Amino acid sequence: MVELLTRAAHSAEAVLERLEPADHDRPSPCPEMTVAQVAGHLIGGIRGFAEVGEGGELRFDAKLDPDLAREVAAAVYRSAVERLLAAFTESGRIDSTYSMPWGPTTGVQLLGFALIETVVHGWDIARGLGIELEVDDEVVRATLAGARLWVDDSVRVPGMFGPEVPVSDVPPLDELVAFLGRDPGWPG
Repeated sequence: MVELLTRAAHSAEAVLERLEPADHDRPSPCPEMTVAQVAGHLIGGIRGFAEVGEGGELRFDAKLDPDLAREVAAAVYRSAVERLLAAFTESGRIDSTYSMPWGPTTGVQLLGFALIETVVHGWDIARGLGIELEVDDEVVRATLAGARLWVDDSVRVPGMFGPEVPVSDVPPLDELVAFLGRDPGWPG
């Protein structure tokens, strides 16, 4: 899981390196969020999971999203990912169980959630910028397998995931984003 997340994070960081202040207000496939809001949410989520891995608690009221008007998205994302990976590569952390708002969750599961966030929001940001997320199919297939285990109707609610978009005979990344409620042809 650490290797998969590392590879996905490099892909997302490459997209974030292309995010300029002039792009912040561009729409994204993530409903009602601009490209900068999605980037901030991605970084904040990674920071939250890192906090848990370091022994803290995930608090939805905590200010975790960066101020991208003052901070460089790629740099703060890289720092958050490094912190997350450092936390969960400490002995025993990845196999430990953590108390989360939705119930007990292992470190492997938390990294799986971070993988889903990284790939899907990396795609959201890339699409909003009019570029492609370059991530290998092995990472995408692992992300989709994890998403299929976790995402059900209980999380297909506004602010989480939309209804699955029907697709057939599409590349793995399109299958993943469609499963999580995004139109792979966005902005088409």
